[in-house]
Amino acid sequence: MKETGGRRHSIGTIAILSIVFALVVTVHLHAAPVTTVRADDIKGTVIAYIRGHMPWPAETVRMEFSSGVSDVTLTGTDITCRVSCGRTEDFIGDATFTVSFYGNGVFMKKKHVRVRLEVIRDVVVAARSLARGIEIADEDVRLVQKWFRRIPNGIPADIEDVVGKRLRCIVKVNAEIRKNMVKDIPLVKKGKVVRIVIERQPLKITTIGVSEQDGMRGDLVKVRNVSSRRTIYARVMADSLVCVEF
Repeated sequence: MKETGGRRHSIGTIAILSIVFALVVTVHLHAAPVTTVRADDIKGTVIAYIRGHMPWPAETVRMEFSSGVSDVTLTGTDITCRVSCGRTEDFIGDATFTVSFYGNGVFMKKKHVRVRLEVIRDVVVAARSLARGIEIADEDVRLVQKWFRRIPNGIPADIEDVVGKRLRCIVKVNAEIRKNMVKDIPLVKKGKVVRIVIERQPLKITTIGVSEQDGMRGDLVKVRNVSSRRTIYARVMADSLVCVEF
């Protein structure tokens, strides 16, 4: 009897183990496949997003991933990813982008990717050492290109923005010339002779006057008519030229 009981116990154990093994094999056979999204593919998706949303021309931007981007392994098939960023992202400097992964349209995981973006732009610099108070000429300045990690303010991007203006300070060769370093030169100067044009179709009268104020283009200044000795207001049109408006 004892032998028979022992044999039954062994047979029962073997049967249970067989069932467990069968379940393990079944689970393994039906396990969802594993998909690996490569780091290069993640980077490519982020780069494509940046290029599609940034305000800068593609050839003026360079990108560097600030931290290492690793592969992402997910359980499932039909894996897709979507990139997003903060509403205030201006696509320059250090930026963080969120990559969300989906399997069959269902959210699975997200990953933060940091990118450093630099923008190249033209900058006006001194072609030679410039003295304070000079009127800047074409040969005094030149354009160079520089990379920026933040939006540059007060830096002219065109030589015409500084040529013909008065320099407020000394500038060394190759130094940047900023907007607050120059000032406009009056086209009409106080105490200087000006030509006054009085135009009212079909008449056009030209006479001589003396400006009682400095004036830039478009300014309304007081001018004393030499012939009549009357003081009138006239609009500055060009160098030593004003026009009386009706």
